[in-house]
Amino acid sequence: MAEEGYTIGERYRLLTQIGEGGMSRVYLALDTVLNKQWAAKEIKHVEDPAQRELIVKSLVTEANMIKRFDHPAIPRIVDIIDEEGTLYVIMDYVEGRTLAEILELEGPQSEEKVVDWALQLLDALEYLHQRKPPVIFRDMKPANVMLKPNGLVELIDFGIAREYREDGSSTTAAIGDTVQLGTRGFAPPEQYGGSGQTDARTDVYALGATMYNLVTGKNPSDPPYTMAPIRQVRPELSAGLERIIAKATQANPDDRYQGCAEMAYDLAHYREEDDQHKATLRRTWHGFVGLVAAACVSLAVGIGGTVGYNVTLNSNYDYWMNIAEQSSDKEEASEAYVRAAAIKPGEVDPYLGLCQIYRADLDFSAEEERQIREALLPHISELEQSPQWGEMAFSIGKLYWYNYGVNDAAENADELDAGRASRIRAASQWMHNAADAPGFENAELAQVYADIADFNTDIVPLINEGSDAGMYGPYYERLSALVDVMSNEDNEVMRLEVANLTLDACRTYSRKFRADGVSDLELLDLCDRAQALAEDTQPTTELLDDERTQALASVNPARQAVNDAYVDVEA
Repeated sequence: MAEEGYTIGERYRLLTQIGEGGMSRVYLALDTVLNKQWAAKEIKHVEDPAQRELIVKSLVTEANMIKRFDHPAIPRIVDIIDEEGTLYVIMDYVEGRTLAEILELEGPQSEEKVVDWALQLLDALEYLHQRKPPVIFRDMKPANVMLKPNGLVELIDFGIAREYREDGSSTTAAIGDTVQLGTRGFAPPEQYGGSGQTDARTDVYALGATMYNLVTGKNPSDPPYTMAPIRQVRPELSAGLERIIAKATQANPDDRYQGCAEMAYDLAHYREEDDQHKATLRRTWHGFVGLVAAACVSLAVGIGGTVGYNVTLNSNYDYWMNIAEQSSDKEEASEAYVRAAAIKPGEVDPYLGLCQIYRADLDFSAEEERQIREALLPHISELEQSPQWGEMAFSIGKLYWYNYGVNDAAENADELDAGRASRIRAASQWMHNAADAPGFENAELAQVYADIADFNTDIVPLINEGSDAGMYGPYYERLSALVDVMSNEDNEVMRLEVANLTLDACRTYSRKFRADGVSDLELLDLCDRAQALAEDTQPTTELLDDERTQALASVNPARQAVNDAYVDVEA
C-alpha cells in the first residue's frame, strides 16, 4: 500500500486516499508537471497468484477500455504505471458524492431527481452499447455513480465491464460471463448465478434496480433479493415510474426494455401514464429534449436507435472545453474547441481557446483559418450578442495581423515582410468589429489597428488617384500609439512586426508625413522608439531573428529618408 506523499512514476504525488473498493484503492494525486489533480487507482496486494492475476487483468482491461471512450459521463484514463510490481491507473478526478453516499445521508430521493439521473445514465450506457463491439457495463449501482456539483452524473468503475459478441466470446474483457461478478440484487439473473449471455438488457436491469434503490431506500442486495412495487414502499410515487422500473427489472431479459433508447422514451413520458398527473402533461426535461427526440425517431423507424449524444447541453460543452484546456496535443485540443463551439454557438470561449492554440506556434495556417471560419461564420449573429464579442474579434484580428501565413517555410524576413500587407487586410474587418463592440475595454486600441489597416488597404489607390493628401498625419498618430503599446508588450512577434511596419512607413512615406505637418523630430523619435522595440526583443526562432535583423538594418535607411525629406525645411 502506497503512503500519502509517495510519488508515482516521478510525476504523480499521492495526496490522500479518497476511496476503496474490493479490488483497489483510489488516491487523490497531484500531477507535478501540469499542477493538476487526478485520481490514482492502486491495485490491492493479493497473496493468491491466481486471484491477483484476475484482478490485474480486470484493472488493465478497464484502463484499456476507457482509453477508447469519449463521453462526458465517463472519466478519461491518462496514464498507466507499473511501479515496482504495483499497478496504478491515472484518471480524471471526479469531484462529488456517489449516489450511494447521498442515499445513506439523505434517504430516498425524489422521483424527479432519480429520473433526471437515469436519463443521463441511459445516455452513457447507450454510448457504450453502440461501440463496436458493444460494451456492457455490468456493474450499475448507486456506489458506481458519482453526482458532481453541477448536477451531472458520471460512471466511476469499469472493473467488470466487457465487450459483447453475439457468439458469447470476449476479446478484451478480463472476466467472461462464466465468472459470477457484479453486485447481487443489482445484477440480473443471467449475470449472477444464471446461464445466459449478458447484453444491453443486463445494464437495463441494473439501472432499474438502481432506480428502485434510490426512490425507495430499499437495497435489492439484501435478502431475499426481490423488489416489491415501489408504491408499496412509497405510495406517493408515480404509477408510471412504477411500471417502468418493474419492466426494467424483469427476470427474463425478453420481458425487459430491449435497449436504453426504449427505456429513455418511457422515462421521458412516465407521467403521461399516471392517473394522478394527467392534468400536468407539460414538463421541462432539463435539456434532455435531444435524447427524447432521438429515441422517438429511432423507435419510429424500427431500428432500435440510439439515444442522442447531447444528453445535456452543459454536460457536453463543459466536457469538450475541459478536454481542450487540458490536452497537450494541438489537433486534439483544436477539435475539442470546435466541438464545444458547435454545442453552444453563442459562447465566445471556444474561439478564444482556438486563437490561443493557433498563436502558440507563431503560425496561423490556412487550414487553421478554414477550421475557425467554418465553426464561427454560421453563428456570427449569435456571437455579436455576447459581452465578449469585442474580445473575440480583437483576438482574431491580432491572429491575422501577426500570425497569418507565417511559418518556417519563409526563408528570410523579406519573404515574411512581403505578406504583411495581406495579413493586415485580412485583420481589418475584425479590428473594426472589435472597435465597434459596445463596452470593449480595448476598443481604442482596436480602432488604432483598424485605422492602420484602412490606411494600408486604401493608400495605393489613393496615391494613384492623387487624392492621398491628409492621410498621413492620422497614420503617424496611429503608428506612434501602437509603438507605445508594444513597448509594454512581451510578445516578440508583435513587437518585431510593429517595429518593421513603423520603420518601413518612415522610410517610404517621409515626404508624405512632412506634407501633412508631421515634423522631422517627431518622425526621428518614432524611428528611435521602433529601434528600441527591436533591440529589446530576444527572438526565440530563426525566423524572428531574421525579422529583428531586418528591423535593425532598416533603422539607418529610415532615418536617412527622414533627413532627406526635411533637408530644405529651413531654406
